[in-house]
Amino acid sequence: MQERHSKHRPKLALFHLPAFLVLTAVTMFPLLYNIYMSLHGFRLSVPGSGKHFVGLQNYARIFTDYEFWGSMKITFKFVIGVTVVQLVLGFLVAVTLNSITKGRKLLTSLVMIPMMVAPIVVGLMFSFVLHPQFGLYAYLVQAFNLPLPLAPLSYGSSAHIVMMLTDVWQWTPFIVLMILAALQSVPVEPVEAAMIDGASEIQTLRYVILPLIRPVIVIAVVLRAIEAFKEFDKPYILTGGGPGAATEVIDLFTYREAFVNFNFSYAAALSIVLFIILLFAGIGYWRLVMEASE
Repeated sequence: MQERHSKHRPKLALFHLPAFLVLTAVTMFPLLYNIYMSLHGFRLSVPGSGKHFVGLQNYARIFTDYEFWGSMKITFKFVIGVTVVQLVLGFLVAVTLNSITKGRKLLTSLVMIPMMVAPIVVGLMFSFVLHPQFGLYAYLVQAFNLPLPLAPLSYGSSAHIVMMLTDVWQWTPFIVLMILAALQSVPVEPVEAAMIDGASEIQTLRYVILPLIRPVIVIAVVLRAIEAFKEFDKPYILTGGGPGAATEVIDLFTYREAFVNFNFSYAAALSIVLFIILLFAGIGYWRLVMEASE
């Protein structure tokens, strides 16, 4: 059998070659061109600047750019906030759904709806709801005389909270789905043994079920953190990075440098740095997956 596989291995490689070449061209060419651009001083507003080689000057600028570090701080606050809230809510909802016997499939389908909506649509939906003149939020604040701002997107702290809530609303179902699948795959024997020994439901959940599903929880959290780090659509629609730069996550900052300031080389350097950060995060995720599968 092994001899037969080794005999046909060159033919199998030839069958895979077209797909390999296409995928390599689609992925590697933009990456290499991005690296090339980051080493030059290309500005759209300066004709001929694309041929001016500057070496690592754009990368050196990143370390001294206070706007970059400010956007990174906002991004990490956003990532940590939404990941923690999604984990807590997702775990509670998953445990609740797992305890339901009738109508579980219907309720699970309803919970999954926000995850199926495009991020840009979520941003538009929340912008309509939060409109200071015509939105439902402003109407409820005025009708019930609530001590809340009529235009939460006009203030830095409240705009950041709204930005986080939109992501929590959309992606908590992902955590629910992951944890619910893990709960339903837990073997019955250790749970029954804990109940026979007199453990309560909370003790069984804490000391028996949680250790069994911990790898799935860790993988779900890492995936959500990586995706939250790349957030762009909803902040762009809701605030555009404002007021000021209070909600300017790192992707918005890179977008502004490229398509507002027309500093494409600096934006290319920023994207390379973000690529390296996410590459290390992906390597960490792969190691977690491999450890969980062993």
